[in-house]
Formats: sequence, structure tokens, C-alpha cells
Amino acid sequence: MSREHSTDAVYITSREPGAGSMVLALGLMELLRRRYHRIALYRPLAYDRDHDSDMETLLQHFGLEQSLESTQGVSLEEAERLLAGEGTSRLAEAVLEKYEALRESADFVLCLGTRMEELNRQLGMDLNIELAKNLSAPVAGIFSMAEEEVGNLEEPFALWSRAIRQEGAEIFLLCANHCSLEAADRFAEAPWKAHYDFPIFCLPRLEALEHLSLLDLMENLPVEWLAGAEEQKENDLHSFRFGTMELGSLLRELRPYEFIVTASDRADLVAGLLLSAQSVTTPMNGGVLLCGEAPDPSLIRLLEGLDEIPAPVLYTKKYEHELIPAAMGIKPSIRPGNRRKIDLALELFAEQVDTAALEERLAAMPREILTPPMFRMRLFERARKDLKRILLPEIEDDRILRAAESLLRRKVVRILLVGENEEITRRSKKLGIDLSGAEILNPTDESLRRHFAELYYQERKAKGVTREMALDRVSANKTLFATMALYDGRADGLVSGAIHATRDTILPALQVIKTAEGYPLASSCFFMCLPTRVLVYADCAVNPDPTADELAVIALETVETAEKFGIDPRVAMLSYSTGESGVGADVEKVRRATEILQRKRPDLPVAGPIQYDAAIDPEVAKIKMPDNPVAGHATVFIFPDLDTGNIAYKAVQRSAGAVAVGPVMQGLRKPVNDLSRGCSVDDIIDTVAITAIQAQEKES
Repeated sequence: MSREHSTDAVYITSREPGAGSMVLALGLMELLRRRYHRIALYRPLAYDRDHDSDMETLLQHFGLEQSLESTQGVSLEEAERLLAGEGTSRLAEAVLEKYEALRESADFVLCLGTRMEELNRQLGMDLNIELAKNLSAPVAGIFSMAEEEVGNLEEPFALWSRAIRQEGAEIFLLCANHCSLEAADRFAEAPWKAHYDFPIFCLPRLEALEHLSLLDLMENLPVEWLAGAEEQKENDLHSFRFGTMELGSLLRELRPYEFIVTASDRADLVAGLLLSAQSVTTPMNGGVLLCGEAPDPSLIRLLEGLDEIPAPVLYTKKYEHELIPAAMGIKPSIRPGNRRKIDLALELFAEQVDTAALEERLAAMPREILTPPMFRMRLFERARKDLKRILLPEIEDDRILRAAESLLRRKVVRILLVGENEEITRRSKKLGIDLSGAEILNPTDESLRRHFAELYYQERKAKGVTREMALDRVSANKTLFATMALYDGRADGLVSGAIHATRDTILPALQVIKTAEGYPLASSCFFMCLPTRVLVYADCAVNPDPTADELAVIALETVETAEKFGIDPRVAMLSYSTGESGVGADVEKVRRATEILQRKRPDLPVAGPIQYDAAIDPEVAKIKMPDNPVAGHATVFIFPDLDTGNIAYKAVQRSAGAVAVGPVMQGLRKPVNDLSRGCSVDDIIDTVAITAIQAQEKES
């Protein structure tokens, strides 16, 4: 393949159902989002106009502003008609027409193939490879080694490579999936890999990705939902148990997330499994499917009268023996919103695939554009380089626990949850999440409380705090308890605020952690993620009415933050007037702050005083401040007071649809960051990653 221009499309395909194309698609999308602003998805041959679980998962998870309809090329029915009438060339033209329309509005197109066994048998060729060639999209091929106990990987790689190149298509990468550990070990040392002029990879089998979900069952079996929460349809089923047995024996043999398929007259099993699901001493089951005659009305009344159904109950008219062949033939899928499987797939890809080789393969030119997804991906990359321990004290909030699981699975940080082990176990079981990788810091541990209280007393005794007061405060306030753990070196950073006010997070940090040497005050900033760039706003959360000296300090701290996170700082010292046009105490304060900043950092591009429109809009800047290189191109915005900063960031967030990440605290000896009480799981993940990077910087 010529490398004179950058690759702007890749075509993912496999030769059998369940090979793992979605693992490849998710991993490549995460890689692409670091480099490209506008990415489009395309299924050249669409098997279902109304539903495509793979596309829906990619669109939702990566936040693509693309309709499902726009991802679809030619339907399978239309493909059959075109092939029967005018052959492959006409089909390729129809596929290209929709593809070219996507390319006009996208920097990169990721194509997903479709398995078409009948069409391929008619043609004697792999139609996906033919389409990839006609789209000038190199092939990312994946094949399964699930049927091989060990497997010789040299032969299938050679066969795949030869088959693709014989069709005249180019190869972006080839990947073997579901490999045994022995095969993976052999692959790692194989000398024949050097023969290939494109990247090849081996993904070991990951059992958790092979678990079916209840939605997989419901789409493939004639079952109906009797009872349970809507979100339980996403539950993974680790194993199946068919047939009837005595309840006591079942509970003794029950495995985690095992799905029970039994006769509809076994109300005792249903009751026992529901009770077992609420117990912390027995494994969580995956639910129960009742088969045969309609369940007794008394069981239905029982289910309807429960406030909460801990494990779902389903029903089918079929009998157990009729379901076994169909159930065993269902292929697992990665569905929209299934964060656990998505995280597992991304983790597998990141661990086993040389992404640097793929980036080199893409030959993408550096871009000025920085989108929110690019910013997030870069955060995760940075955080993974040196895993830091981040405290999360608000385990009462489901969002915190879900974020913690995602961070652990993606190996972004190490998590320390502040709470009792039994409570965390109970809540994680109820949510169906795995927090076994988290460390636990128990706030009821008497020795820890007394130790932290003594530390707090030593820091605050000059302010009138007694030992008794210190113990009471540390015992009653989990955020303070966590702050003292950070102070004591048991963690590298702290994130709180999902269920507490900003003051509850920041005040203990100011009292105990205090500002770093050389920083006379702490301040805050927000990363404002706009569609094609990330700006930094300060101070929007801490200092109500800073003096000129303090404003200069805030600017310096914010510049350092911007530099740490890969944003080239061009500083706008904001006011209600631009240049020399305004007079008055407020504008004079900004003018003095600008002078102080320029003395301390003469290398910095700075404009001030400057109005917001002149700072961000090049056309306005030409009129109001034509000779300043910052005007119209600012990336760091320093507001004159807290009122202005807080109003501005919320106005941009709500009116312009920007993603506001923060407030990010600056100037503290150790990183402590606050969450909004309206934060999403992704907001928490982003803030934790930022905190980890701050901890890395503090250490370095």
C-alpha cells in the first residue's frame, strides 16, 4: 500500500460469526479518536435497516453524531437483486455512492463487514474483501481460533494474507482471536512474524466476553419477561443449568451468575433464588427461566407484590429439552450501554495490540483539532503510564461505584474506596459490578480514626481544635477521613463531590493538605471541551474576588495546568474592555495582573485586559486588538472574579453544549478534585484520570 497519503478508511471483516470483530472495532475506534475529529461508521451491506447492535454500540459509546440510517449501505436483499442482475460491479457502485457521501463529511471512515455465507457460496469469493478493494479501504481481518486447543497460528495467518492479496485488496492488520494461552505464548516467540509487512496480533481467549446476556437470549429464544428491572436485561450469564432439582442442592451447587432453566411449576426454586440473590453469603444468580405450562397465578401475584426483584424471572412455552440446542448456538454480543464488556474489549485490545505500530500504519499527519473524545483518550493514556491510587469516599452513590469498576477494568488508576467491606460487597452485587480490584479503607476502623484524628489535631490545634473535636470530626465526615488518608500518604489523590457540596470537598483540603511551596493560594480551573478544541477557564470555583497579585498567581497556576495536559497556553486576561479603551478599578486590576504575569513569565503569549469576544473570535480581534497574537486565538481564559467565571462556564456549558470537566484544583500539595452533584459516570472517570495525572506531575 502506498504511504504517500494517509489512510482514511479501514474495513473490518471476519470469516465466521463470533470471531470478535467488535473487539477490533472498539479498539480501533479508541485509537482513531485520538487522531481524527470526524469519524464515520459504515456497514456496506446492512442486514437489518431497523437494528444493528454493533453500530448502535459504537455510535453510543464514542458519542458519534451519526444516525444509524447513515451508517447503512445496501441491504442484503438489494445486494442479492443487484448481483443477480448486473453483478458485483453494480453492487460495488451502489455501495460506493453512499460511502462517498460519508467521506465528504468525515476525516476517517471505519467500515464493518457483514457475514454473508449464502452470497459468498454463490460468488465463490469473500464479498467483504471485494468491497474493501473497491472502497480503497485496507482490510483489518480477524479470525477465531476457538475450535483449536492449541493451534498453529502460522498457517491461518498465511492463508488469510494470501487470500486477501489474491483478491487485490490491501491489508491493514490481521488478528487471531480466542487463542489458547499456549498458542499466545508460541506466537510471542514466533520468528515467522517478521515475514509480514503489516502488523499481526494474537488475542487470548477472554471468557468474560463470551458470556451471553439476557438480551441475547431474548432476541434468539421465544421467551417473555415476567419480573425484574429493565437494566437486568444487560446482565451477563456465566453458565446455564437445565432441569429441575431440589432447592437445597441447587443452592449448594450454585455458581456466580448461573442462569437456571427449569419447569414452570417450581415456584419454590424461584422463591429460593430470589432470596439467595439478596444474601451476601451466596453467589449472585443470573435469573430463572420457567418452561412449559403457564406459571401458577399465585407466583405471578408474588412477583408483582415485590418492591424489588433482585434476579430476573422469564417464561417460555417451550420445554427445557427443546431449548438446549437453540441456546447453545447463540453468539454473545457487545451491546450499547454494556460498559463492562466494552471495557473488557478495550482492555484486551490495549494489552495485546501494538497501537504504536498501528498509528505508524495510519500515517496520520498531526492535527491542530482537539475534540472532547481525543482529550479523554489522551487523559487515559497518560494516567496508565504510572498508575496512581485515587480515593473515592462517596460509595453511597451508584455512579461512583460504576465509574470505579470502569477505571479498574481499563487500568487507568488504582482505586481506594472509603467504606465498610460488607457494604461495598452488597452494593456491588446489587449493581452487578466487579470491584474486587479496589482497595478498601474502612472509616469505622478505630485505630485509623484515632491516627487520622491525631494528625488532624496537630494541623489544626492552633485554630482551637482539641483532640476530642478532631476525633469527632474525622469520625463523622468521610471526606475529611479520606483527606487525612491522602495527607498520611496512603493515596495519591482524592475525588469527591458527587453527593456533597464543593465546600465539603475543598475546605478539608485547604485546611490540611494546604498549598504547595511557592503557591500563595489554591485556585481552580475547568477544561471546557468544545466540538473541535479544549479551552481552560479559571477561576470558577474558589476565589471570590482576587487581587491583581492573586489574579496573576491564578493565571500562572492555570498555565501550568494547561501545559501539563497538552494545551498550548495563550492567555487572555479577561475584562469588560479591551486594551487601553476602558478605565475604572476593575479593569485596572486586570491590567496590573497582566503586567505581573508578563514579568514572571515573559515567554508567555498574553493579552489583557481583553474582552471575551476579542479573545476567542479572530474577526473581532482584528478590530479590537489587531497586533496581539493571542487575540482571537486564546486557549486559557482568566476571569476577573468568581461571579464572572462561574456564570461564564455554566453559560457555555449549557448554551453551547460544551463538556465542562472540573473544577480541577490547582496549587495544592496533593491533588484533590471536586465533582458536580449532577455529574455522570463519564465525568467521574475523567476527573479521576485528571487527578492521577496531577499526582504523576507532583511526583516528578
